[in-house]
Amino acid sequence: MNSAGGLPQRRKDAKKIPFETRQRFAPLRLCGKLSLQIPLLAILVIFMLSGVAAAQTDVYHIRGNASSTSDSIWAVDLTTATETLVYANYPGGNAATLAQRPSDGMLFYIINNTSGENGAVYRFNPATPSIAPVLLGNIGPSTSGNDVGSGFRMAFLNNTLYYMPGNGESDSNTLYTVNQTTGRATASATITGTGSGGDMAFSSTGTLYIVNQNRQLYTASVAGGAATSVGTVTFPGGATPSTLGLAFDSSGRLLIQTQSPSNLYRVTLPSLSASVFDNLSGGTTATGDLAGANVPAPNLSITKTDGVTTVYRGGPVTYTVVVTNNGTYAVTGTVTDTVPATVTGVAWTCVASAGSSCTSASGSGNSINTSAILQASGTATYTISGTISASASGTLTNTATVAPPSWFTDGSPANNTATDVDTITLNANLGITKTDGLANINAGSAISYTIVVSNAGPDASSGSVFTDTVPADITGVTWTCGSPTGGATCGAANGSGNTISTTANLPSGSTLRYTVNGTVSPTATGTLTNTARIVTPASGVTDPNDPTRTGAGNNSATDNTTINPLPPNIGLVKSVSPNGTQLPGTDLIYTIVYTNTGGRAATSFQLVDPNPLNADPLERVLRNVDFKVGSMASSPGTTGLVATFQYSNDGGTTWTYTPVSGGGGAPAGYDRVVTNVRWTFAGNLSHLAPNNSGSVSFTVRIR
Repeated sequence: MNSAGGLPQRRKDAKKIPFETRQRFAPLRLCGKLSLQIPLLAILVIFMLSGVAAAQTDVYHIRGNASSTSDSIWAVDLTTATETLVYANYPGGNAATLAQRPSDGMLFYIINNTSGENGAVYRFNPATPSIAPVLLGNIGPSTSGNDVGSGFRMAFLNNTLYYMPGNGESDSNTLYTVNQTTGRATASATITGTGSGGDMAFSSTGTLYIVNQNRQLYTASVAGGAATSVGTVTFPGGATPSTLGLAFDSSGRLLIQTQSPSNLYRVTLPSLSASVFDNLSGGTTATGDLAGANVPAPNLSITKTDGVTTVYRGGPVTYTVVVTNNGTYAVTGTVTDTVPATVTGVAWTCVASAGSSCTSASGSGNSINTSAILQASGTATYTISGTISASASGTLTNTATVAPPSWFTDGSPANNTATDVDTITLNANLGITKTDGLANINAGSAISYTIVVSNAGPDASSGSVFTDTVPADITGVTWTCGSPTGGATCGAANGSGNTISTTANLPSGSTLRYTVNGTVSPTATGTLTNTARIVTPASGVTDPNDPTRTGAGNNSATDNTTINPLPPNIGLVKSVSPNGTQLPGTDLIYTIVYTNTGGRAATSFQLVDPNPLNADPLERVLRNVDFKVGSMASSPGTTGLVATFQYSNDGGTTWTYTPVSGGGGAPAGYDRVVTNVRWTFAGNLSHLAPNNSGSVSFTVRIR
């Protein structure tokens, strides 16, 4: 886009125009004093950068006659001999000079103003043609304070911009350098003997060549001095046009541009014989110039992905397209993307990195054609979203491309295109519910879960995978599948075991019911958490709520039930040694083994022997035996319990008695007064083996 309101256009005909034998002249006021009749000149400038890979070989020319609609800038492709309008109606007035900086392709032109002095200097990047040329300042007065005449010769040596009026005025032979930020000139040398008009250019070896308007070619040094004559260029048919522009192409051949006819010629050295290469736009009147350089080619790249390899019909798709300028100067990249018709409701946004910009921040429609101005290393990220048609099938292939302006050739065209390919799958919205109908359950009780799987469509999901890992606290697990609706079928009718994995064939709108039965372990505590999942098969079908098949969203259901644990249950086993019939005077060792087989740990429990609550009064106390003093013992094993020993002499009413040797008339070492013994345990007796069992013992003597 440019100030003329039109896109740059490449001229396709590329046909040669007839030679014009009549030169056109117009008055030009020089230095504000003298009007001369001289040919209106245009200048051609191309620089050679030896050893530059993937360089841009286009030439640019500028014309300065707004009245004949030639106040514009064009590009000429030296490979195809075609011409493209780059910028129409450039600002400033009529330009008579043009040069291109080799490092980044930036164009500089100077206005040939009516005063003939101190013209305005502009900079323009042809790689970003929508941005208007930028005014830098006036070329004069020079840094020495002298006026600088309007002229015709300008060229770059490496990245130094040289200017020489060549206008027949007082500074006609002065060679200036031009500040590329301010546009101001500094006189650097004087070169004599080159005549007026024409142009200058540097060869790949740095030799300065100058051609005047009379076709005479010279070499000179930027250090100054008299120029050296090379000879006079000869044209086909003996024509003698005014010579305007001078250049060397990438092969080192000399190029010359003439005013009338407005042609571009190739010149053979050292014979100086010219042959027509192409004709140029802009007519034969008015001031003008041409420029070019072996500029590094732009290097744009593009990537595109939606982050997945499968999509489902009726579902969303979002592409991320990143355009990057890998080159060394700003370039406008044109992005095109024809989104397939199977994606509807397409909308896109663009966000550029700092310094770069998107021509449009957003847009809609399947045919995307937009651009971004990208600084070196800059990026533009396009986000393209849409919905896949409910009837789509096969694959979804979407290609995006990026291209520099048409007069450029990308240095790495292989990465100017990016394609994303996805397999389109069916769309099935599966769901699952699960409940045991309980908030609490007692340990040791039976439990039954009811699980319903469903498919809300729109497509069938054959081979859907149902899984349920039943907690280990539920034992004896069995399950059944049935109660189909809507044509659903079970992959298996029943099964057993805590790890359930089976299939279900679910047409759109169908359901199946699974019933899972088992028994809660008597030792279970805490909460029973049981999760079941239904997911689509590994390929062919996608669930919009669970595209990664992990049981996301309504594809999983969890039931939580609080377990009411069983109370502690301490069982006792009592034995005596020796057993059987024994004679008086025999010691009997009683051992009591205690074991907690309940649902939780026992705390603060006691063992009493004999039990004062025995139904038979005769069994409530020790009788016909004498207690052996110091024989009470505790073997807690791994229970961690610590026992204290207590004694009663009144049938368990009190526990403050301390046995004494010979007590109650018993033999030495025994006590006949002890009626009961008691072990009081500190700590918790676990209900889990092996920490749930220990033993105690004591000794008596038969009287």
